[in-house]
Amino acid sequence: MTTGVSQLKKIAEGREAEMFEWEDDKVLRLYREGQGSGAGYQARLLEMASACGVRVPESYGVVELGGRTGIVMERIAGPDLLAEVGAKPWHLLHVGGIWGRTQADINSRQAPMELEPTRVRFQRIIERSPHIAGDFKEAALKQIGSLPDSNRLLHGDCHPANLMRHGEEFVVIDWSNVSRGPAEADFYRSYLMCTLGDLPPGTPWLIRNFARFGRRILRGGFVRSYRRVSKPDPAVVDAWKLPVVVARIAEGIEAEFPALERMARQLIGDKDAARP
Repeated sequence: MTTGVSQLKKIAEGREAEMFEWEDDKVLRLYREGQGSGAGYQARLLEMASACGVRVPESYGVVELGGRTGIVMERIAGPDLLAEVGAKPWHLLHVGGIWGRTQADINSRQAPMELEPTRVRFQRIIERSPHIAGDFKEAALKQIGSLPDSNRLLHGDCHPANLMRHGEEFVVIDWSNVSRGPAEADFYRSYLMCTLGDLPPGTPWLIRNFARFGRRILRGGFVRSYRRVSKPDPAVVDAWKLPVVVARIAEGIEAEFPALERMARQLIGDKDAARP
């Protein structure tokens, strides 16, 4: 097998990693520089999600290539559901339904105690971020300190680009942000992503041009389907809004800053905070 990154065929990419064809009909998830220090742990996360009963790509081990670290994984036929919407925009509502059902199923599963609690994960992210204004950071950390732990499996970044078709089943990829906590935190993060999330690299141009109108349809399908499987507690959703919004600021996506900061300001003042 060739060892040069430039000789590999790239098949997908995200903010954290690129995906390349690999030998024996496998793929290499190759982390960008500075992102792959925990690749061995990422492989372990896939194993834990699989043990919970979620369909994930099988992991075949960690490799180093061109100074970058990656995980060799099972190749999933695809496409991911964001690409499907790009090719068939009339599938928006259908894809939202698949997303909602799949995420609700994930969130219904009991997480292994080995996973980091969601509350601890959010606290760590917010404390370390240079992107968060002091008053937002203080308010979010105070809110997190009052929240109880829970034992549900949270993906942490569940959206259509991380759901892939494989025959008659759907495979959930990218478990880098998984944690153990209340389902409502994961539900609200996905709601927020579908409301204002900046689209990832490689998003089809049609989706970018159609985003504002399409988001509402996609989000509606997601929320209705999620609620058919699971019933998020509105009070718990409200309690997690500020930490979720501020933790999203910590991700450093500048295009989202104005909207996120406006939402954080409203939540601190308890004014006009939209309820999903």
